[in-house]
Amino acid sequence: MTIIELLDALAEESREALKGFCLRSAKGNEIPINIYTQNLPLKEEKNDEKLYPYVCVCYESSDIENAHEGKELADIYFVVGIIDKEKDNQGFRDVLQILERLKQHFFRKGIIKGAFRLEYPVKTMLQEEDTYPYFMGGIQAKCELFIITEEEEWI
Repeated sequence: MTIIELLDALAEESREALKGFCLRSAKGNEIPINIYTQNLPLKEEKNDEKLYPYVCVCYESSDIENAHEGKELADIYFVVGIIDKEKDNQGFRDVLQILERLKQHFFRKGIIKGAFRLEYPVKTMLQEEDTYPYFMGGIQAKCELFIITEEEEWI
């Protein structure tokens, strides 16, 4: 399996994990969570808020320790971004809800698409600085990919 297949599978599973979960826009409309891979789409305007709320599934790097183990460990992360213009400055709660739904879904699921598995440790974090009305958080983990190993020839 490839890194692109991993990103696509994680994005698909993220959609499944957040199915039916919506946040309220500043105008009070319910809006679903956008799912992106690796990068956010380019903004069309300076204050383009159509990208929010979102989860972006990203790949950082990967290691194959040796060919005999038959696995590759990929460092992946999920970035969650929302806008919450309420004056109570509690948007971090929605970010944590999204992160928790994702983690629980992946832990319940186990092997994803018959080829990928989240490995421990799994780290969850919130953005430290106050960037009201934008709130961000993330999950950092490793994902095991099974690799094709060298074939042995039998004579």
